[in-house]
Amino acid sequence: MNFTRTDLTDRNDAEFAELLRLIDALPAERLDAEFAGGARDRTVRDVVAHLHAWHILLEKWYADGTAGGSPAIPADGYTWSRLAELNEALRQQWQATNLAELMTLLRASHESLQAVVALHTDEELADPTAFVWTQGSPLGEFVWECGGNHYVWARGVIAVGLGLAVPQ
Repeated sequence: MNFTRTDLTDRNDAEFAELLRLIDALPAERLDAEFAGGARDRTVRDVVAHLHAWHILLEKWYADGTAGGSPAIPADGYTWSRLAELNEALRQQWQATNLAELMTLLRASHESLQAVVALHTDEELADPTAFVWTQGSPLGEFVWECGGNHYVWARGVIAVGLGLAVPQ
């Protein structure tokens, strides 16, 4: 993946559009259906909440890091080795929020993610040393992982959970 502004915004938007197409194509009863199996994310709502929650995490990292701080990545009290616990905590955090509200929040946080990309040059997005807070990873990688790549993952989780053909 090239971490240029155009590549990131185009791929994030394309993958987001595919995710929305999948969700929009589901009949109402499937939107609230429990997924088969015992996965962490048990409904479309859980998957949408997960995406939105990770957008928020990235927004916090970015705000703290660009203000000269050292953000807690992935989150306060968590390390990458405790990612499963963090993801479960994020799932629990959004249990009282319905899918319609989460879809509105997700659309807004996707736009915020794209706005971060628009603020930076191709060099800033691709250079792993451009921002100290990214700890040797390019900012573009953070945006891609919390954006387009995450949308691909979400489509797969929804498809498998609902017994649909896994989108390519």
